[in-house]
Amino acid sequence: MGNIVGRQNYISNLQAQIIIGSLLGDGRLECRSKSGNARLRMHHGEKQKEYLFWKYDIFKNITTCKPRRITWEDKKRNVCCVSWYFHTLTLKELRDFHLLFYKEGKKVLPSNLYKLLTPLALAVWTMDDGDNSKNSLRYNIQSFNRNEQELIKRILKRKYDINANLNKDRNNYRLRVDLESTQRLIRIIQPFIIPSIKYKICPRND
Repeated sequence: MGNIVGRQNYISNLQAQIIIGSLLGDGRLECRSKSGNARLRMHHGEKQKEYLFWKYDIFKNITTCKPRRITWEDKKRNVCCVSWYFHTLTLKELRDFHLLFYKEGKKVLPSNLYKLLTPLALAVWTMDDGDNSKNSLRYNIQSFNRNEQELIKRILKRKYDINANLNKDRNNYRLRVDLESTQRLIRIIQPFIIPSIKYKICPRND
């Protein structure tokens, strides 16, 4: 991560790790300039409001507006939903992250993810896209292709000795960590999980 962070004027090491974890999950970078400068957008539902504000506190030195509340209609469920978002300034310092995570406008897995996936980045990814079902952590990685999904499996095994499998989820796959490795993984990430998101590492029965 040093090659990225070392060139940043605004992005701290802490912020870089949270960016990486978020981009593996729900976060996105928007590149709207010919120069390649980008801005970071964070968007979470009402249940994750405290988590969104936790992220905002970390990035508020590169934002101009506080998080905003939006409502929208989920037509499939016929319910009104509430969510929160904020975005950073458009900065050249975010360009390197965009080059790592996007190709032809589509989010991809960085080729150097092994180096980038710190315990904090892993914890943020878990808070974004993870949950705990029947004492096993699982990750929604459907947005990545099969080769990228397999790479995630290998990285977790090599770097953290975490065993995981790809389980069919409709027409795609998600990652499920086995029971023994789930306990090891929780020990790694638990120091970084904020209180309001601890439900994601607690067992569910579905």
